[in-house]
Amino acid sequence: DRVWSYEVSCHNSGSLYVEYVLGAESAANITQVFINAIQQREADPFYGVPFILMMDMGSANTSGLFSNLARRLQVKLFAHAPGNARATGQIENGRNLIERSFESGLRLKPVANLEELNQQARRWARWFNANKVHSRHGRTRFEQWMTIAGEQLRIAPTVDVCRELLTHEPETRKVSDMLTVSFKGRDFDVRTVPQVMVGEKLNIAINPWVADCAMVVDVDADGNETLHSVPVIERDDAGFRI
Repeated sequence: DRVWSYEVSCHNSGSLYVEYVLGAESAANITQVFINAIQQREADPFYGVPFILMMDMGSANTSGLFSNLARRLQVKLFAHAPGNARATGQIENGRNLIERSFESGLRLKPVANLEELNQQARRWARWFNANKVHSRHGRTRFEQWMTIAGEQLRIAPTVDVCRELLTHEPETRKVSDMLTVSFKGRDFDVRTVPQVMVGEKLNIAINPWVADCAMVVDVDADGNETLHSVPVIERDDAGFRI
């Protein structure tokens, strides 16, 4: 089996994440790696959902499956023009570092399978990010990453939620006379949605960020997708709205 690698780099700190897959570049592989990369990992401070993701123009990278996941997680995707590898020069340099510092050592200590390869890669990445000083900012990559502000670090939904978002599309629901909508067997309060009206139809989607909330998907005057978080209606033991 051919082994294929994906690399993720933080533009600010230069922190690296690497994961190996079998086969070739595919929508399934890139979504698996991206979901794993954004999850919080033990002893690794480099995680979270980016606001912007720049990548190459591979068909798998721009597939509907991956684009849908990015849209639901509110990640802006930018793909550079074909033949312009310099646009992602930082990640090309990261690949070079991985080849020279990690993969070259596999000749002396071969791995038995893909799981062992990824275990060693994660171990190497933690060591490299924590110890090697970056020439641009003069700190280790983890030291620079830790300067991130609280509002810049978006905690990723669980792996199961991320996988559901791959194919999840908003569902149309009618606004009741109590300004609520029903979604996935629960009622949600839509009073805070701008200019909402009784009888209007809204597009409702999973909210990956807030528990017990849904997302109203709308379009503004410029044609851009806008999202409004709406809470579930809590009820007491007698069934009355709290």
